[in-house]
Amino acid sequence: MTFGQRLRELRKAKGLTQRELADRVGLSFTYLSKIENGAMPPPRGKTITDLANALNTDADELFGLAKKVPSQFLEHINPEVIKLIRALRDGKEQPVSGLMRLYQRVAELESELMRARKEQGAKEQMEFFHALIVNSQDAILVLNKEMELLYESPSAARLFGFEGGSLVGRDPLGIVHPDDLSKVANMLQQLAQSPGEIIRLIGRTLAKDGKGRVIEATAHSMVHIPQVNGIVVNLRDITEREQELQEAFGSDRTTLKHKDYKLTASEGQVLIFMAEGLSNPKIAEKLVLSPATVRFHVSNILRKLGVATRTEAVALAIRQHLVEK
Repeated sequence: MTFGQRLRELRKAKGLTQRELADRVGLSFTYLSKIENGAMPPPRGKTITDLANALNTDADELFGLAKKVPSQFLEHINPEVIKLIRALRDGKEQPVSGLMRLYQRVAELESELMRARKEQGAKEQMEFFHALIVNSQDAILVLNKEMELLYESPSAARLFGFEGGSLVGRDPLGIVHPDDLSKVANMLQQLAQSPGEIIRLIGRTLAKDGKGRVIEATAHSMVHIPQVNGIVVNLRDITEREQELQEAFGSDRTTLKHKDYKLTASEGQVLIFMAEGLSNPKIAEKLVLSPATVRFHVSNILRKLGVATRTEAVALAIRQHLVEK
C-alpha cells in the first residue's frame, strides 16, 4: 500500500472529504488530491504529522509509508550515519565494510544514549533529594575533619536565624551554647577519628538573636565515603517539647537540683519513670518517644550523674531529691 492509498483509506474512515481534510491541515485541495492519487510524492515531515493529527492516527505508520524519518528523530541521528546509509543505497560504499562501519557507529550512539539517560536519571534523582532537603524541617550540616562547615541546608539558616548560606565558613562551635561546647567538641573530634560511627546528643545552641534553642542532634561520620568525606549532622529543634515537659512535670515532680546535673526536661522525666521501675519500652510509650531515644536519654543520665547503672542512678536521684519517691 502506498502513502496516498493509506491516506485516502484513513480519510474515508473518518468520513471526511478531500476538501475538508485539506482545510483542516491547511493544504491545497488539488495538492492533497494529487498525493492520494500518487501524482505527487508524500509531503514533508511536518505535513505528515499534521495529517496524522487531523486523522487521529499513528504518525509512525504514515512516515513509514512515506519512507521518511520524523524531524524529532533526525536531530538525534549522527550525520555520519546518514552519509553511510546514503552511500550504501547509492552503491558508493562496499556493503560489508560500510555495514561494519554503520553497525559500529550505531553501537557507539547507543552507548552515548545510555550514558545520557543515566546522567538524566541521576540529575532527576538529585533534584528529588534536593526538594526533600529544601522542604525538610530538620537542618543538615556537613563538616570536614578540620571542623570546617562545608554545607548547610536551607532549614539550617531558618533554625539559627541567619541568611541562607551565611553559616558556611563559620566556626560551627560558634553557634553552640557555652555550657555545651565541651561535649559537642568532644563528639565531633571522636567522629572525625571513627568512620561510620553515629552519635546522638541533646544540646543547646545560640541563634542570631541570642536566644537559646534546645537541639536534638544526630551526627554520622562519613569521612570514609569519598563523595562526602565529612561528618553529616542532622539537627531537630525540640525547644517547645522541652518547655512542654518542664511545664507538665518540672514544677511538681522535679526540683531545681536538676540544673546542678544539667539534666534536660526530657532526661528529668525519664529519670522519674526509671525511679518508678519502668522499662525503656514502657517509658517510650508514656513519653511517646522511640525506644532508641529513651536509651539515649538513659545513657546521658548515667553520664551526667556519674554512675554506671540504672540502679545507681535511681539511688542517687532519690538521695539528692531529684525525684520524689
